[in-house]
Amino acid sequence: MIRYGWLLLSLIVLAAPAVAIAQAPPSRAEMQARGEAVYKARCASCHDRAQDRTPDKGQLASRWGDEIVKALTHGPMAPMAVGLSSEDIRAVAQYLSGWPPGSPMPAQIDPPACTSSPAFRMTQSDWSGWSPDHRNYRYQAQPGFRAADIPRMKVKWAMSYIGARYGPPTVVGGRLFVASSTGIVYALDPKTGCRHWRFDAPAGVRTAVNVGRAKASPSGYAAYFGDYQRNVYAVDAVSGKLIWKANVEAHPKAVLSGTPVLHEGRIYVPVSSWEEVMGAAVAYSCCSFRGSLATLDAETGKLVWKTYVIEQEPKPYRKNAAGTPMLGPAGAAIWSAPTIDPKRGQIYVATGDSYTDVPETSSDAVIALDLATGRIRWKNQVTPGDNYLMGCSREPKAINCPHNVGTDVDFGASPIIMPLGGGRDILLAGQKSGVAFGFDPDTGKKLWQTRVGQGGALGGIEWGFATDGKTAYVTNADPFESPKVRRGLAALDPATGRELWFTRTPQAPCGWTAGTRCVSANSAAPTLVPGAVISTSIDGRIRAYDPATGRITWTFDTAGQKYQTINGVKDQGGGALDQASPTVADGMMFVMSGYTANMGGVPNNVLLAFSVDGK
Repeated sequence: MIRYGWLLLSLIVLAAPAVAIAQAPPSRAEMQARGEAVYKARCASCHDRAQDRTPDKGQLASRWGDEIVKALTHGPMAPMAVGLSSEDIRAVAQYLSGWPPGSPMPAQIDPPACTSSPAFRMTQSDWSGWSPDHRNYRYQAQPGFRAADIPRMKVKWAMSYIGARYGPPTVVGGRLFVASSTGIVYALDPKTGCRHWRFDAPAGVRTAVNVGRAKASPSGYAAYFGDYQRNVYAVDAVSGKLIWKANVEAHPKAVLSGTPVLHEGRIYVPVSSWEEVMGAAVAYSCCSFRGSLATLDAETGKLVWKTYVIEQEPKPYRKNAAGTPMLGPAGAAIWSAPTIDPKRGQIYVATGDSYTDVPETSSDAVIALDLATGRIRWKNQVTPGDNYLMGCSREPKAINCPHNVGTDVDFGASPIIMPLGGGRDILLAGQKSGVAFGFDPDTGKKLWQTRVGQGGALGGIEWGFATDGKTAYVTNADPFESPKVRRGLAALDPATGRELWFTRTPQAPCGWTAGTRCVSANSAAPTLVPGAVISTSIDGRIRAYDPATGRITWTFDTAGQKYQTINGVKDQGGGALDQASPTVADGMMFVMSGYTANMGGVPNNVLLAFSVDGK
């Protein structure tokens, strides 16, 4: 399933009535009472006894109010806000965040505008999208600094950011592209943080930005990204002006999570879903979403082909206890960037779990599709019957739960295709089960598997792994204590899966308030440069590792600092490091500190730009 972080507000009772709208401007007490009533009717059933991914009420109170508003309008909690008015949503946001009634909701403060606009020139040190190459290595061969310089890395500038930051920053052509759950997309100057342009999407943007040449763009370059409403955007990379906008999926619970991949005039868009949350609602006919890969013409946005990875359409197969029809099969969301294999004319995707009991063969699978037509060439379902919805892992279970509830061990990491020598290649994949796999890219046959951690719904190989073409570096995110937990970084031989070394992430003492900064799980994918592996942990720390031995050579605590930001926010704190991995380009490293309030994470979003000695 998609890792929603703090945005998983709750599995609430949709039948509860909306709070009546006051006829006169409400007093502070009235607004507080209204927000409290909405919270109790719609949120308390989960957040007052928070478990798993769900943050408690105190953690929600640490979020920006407009994040809560976005989540309930265009975000993952929109299905749970059915029947609420905009005033109700505002009231609960103010109730949780403590804003006085009638005050404007905090807005993103833009960084200062750039006074000059240098020519847009793509270079070998650019980093576009999820990975600087279509194989998804996540390896920066020309970082602009040496591994020996990393201990001298210091923050050159910082920018306060409202909204959860998901995809990693993109650096192309002398521009830094960043986005967030508020829907704001920026093009900034990498050296100073000044603003070249701002684009406001109507819904949150979870993907990273991919940039490439485009004849349809006035500048000759376009930036591509996707939002919560399944829209893909192409904007001019230099001006930010819209070139085209295309919707790739009609299902109302679908969302774009994985970064679209640009290759030879086409943009390949993975489609994911929030139906796993909505599926617990009593009156909802669960479930009908199927993961897919849509391919658009990069110049026009016109659909070239689209393939649903579950081939059979959902049909009614039983009713829940309330008499609501249930559908299936469903699931197999694709929430990571696809991987291009030009040698074979294939594109690979990895899928999430099933939502229903209806058998299918595409969830928790690695799938190869024909690059030109979208035809499925092969698929390997690693974990059949992993049927899961939110609210099914505890008592009382949600009403639409499958009879056979799985363990929620999606493939969330992008596959990696790499050569082994002698004309042989291998396809690598990592699962939330804590297991890494090697597959034959011609047939899909499993060649090896290696357990690097205990795994589970919040553990295992979460957002990805990386390779320098010789060794695979795999992070493990086991969040909760048990004898089998292995939080840290492992190095594997890609040919055999043999573990070469493992470094456990140091457990930091808990800080600030109870329950925060206690989780040192490595959830984000590592970033590689020659001579170093850079990995982050949820407690807010960045570390550099020796790729040969796993020895930690540098640590920086982003969450333990206060920053004076370029957009005028004083003493901005850092937070958790989760999905968005560091991006390295042109002598600098960019990190978004702040992600969620779940799993012990700390929010406080701040974009940090590192350089050697801060110069």
